[in-house]
Amino acid sequence: MELDLYDKRILEILLNNSREQISSIGKKIRLRRENVNYRINRLIRSGLIKEFNTIINEKNLNLSHYVVFLELINLKEDTEEKILNYLKNNKYMGWIGTSAGKWSLTFDVIAPERTEIEKVVRDFLDKFGRFIDDYVLLRFQEGDYFGLKFLGLVKKVNINESIHHEVKLDKKDIKILSLLNKNSRANYVEISKIVNLTPNGITNRIKNLKKSGIISNYTISLDWKKLGYEWYGIQLKLTKFEEEIDRRLINYFKNHKRVIFYYKYLGGIWDYDIGVIVKDSNELRDFINEFRKNFSDSVKISDVFLTLEETTGYKLPKGIFE
Repeated sequence: MELDLYDKRILEILLNNSREQISSIGKKIRLRRENVNYRINRLIRSGLIKEFNTIINEKNLNLSHYVVFLELINLKEDTEEKILNYLKNNKYMGWIGTSAGKWSLTFDVIAPERTEIEKVVRDFLDKFGRFIDDYVLLRFQEGDYFGLKFLGLVKKVNINESIHHEVKLDKKDIKILSLLNKNSRANYVEISKIVNLTPNGITNRIKNLKKSGIISNYTISLDWKKLGYEWYGIQLKLTKFEEEIDRRLINYFKNHKRVIFYYKYLGGIWDYDIGVIVKDSNELRDFINEFRKNFSDSVKISDVFLTLEETTGYKLPKGIFE
């Protein structure tokens, strides 16, 4: 998909803050409001903009987050579709993606700490175990997503320690979060009608949710294929366990133009999972060679696989808000 400078600036602004008002975007890029609105709607219709996302701090909501990797076998024509539908309809399943390589399917399980996540996964395995040759369940520790890199933009950053706050939310806060989780551009007036508060009351509550660290930011999800990218997952195992190595790795992920996200796991068969965007296999090979040059003394590449599709984007599952 071809993008002009206006399209790229609009996407850059929305990646940084998907709640930015149309009029504000117009002022920043010197384009009339109706033209901005037309361009955003065109980017949505084209499928490039997939979702408007609210980034919610999982730790401050006391959530447990696990990631499951599956190797599927004995698939019939509609087996994968049935598995995906089961996952999409499960109230604790978050991101879901299909892939080619060792792993056929990956999904996130996110639930309140009191929930027995092992039971959620076990119920799934009991139902579809005959189609699963191998699986891995890993506990998510931390991660980040760098959407600006889809536009070739790298925002130089340093590692900041996230602060964990104990925050008490009432039912209205939870409802507001659930609506913003579905669509970060949800209109305050519409939210006020659903929650039964004034628009000013909604505004104040959302300000408090941001101030307390529950809401971290707003962004958008893009379809990488529309921009000519391939998305590879690379799994990494530490061979040396030093804090300095972790710091070097995370800074490398944040500041490298190819790394679109990273997950760090706690006590798993590998320690990091990263997403790498490239135009072709040659760029992938260049990235792997560069990575090994920098970290071969302390990190081993365990596996590489191609991400085929995001079945469900990065949103908290509906069970969080019940």
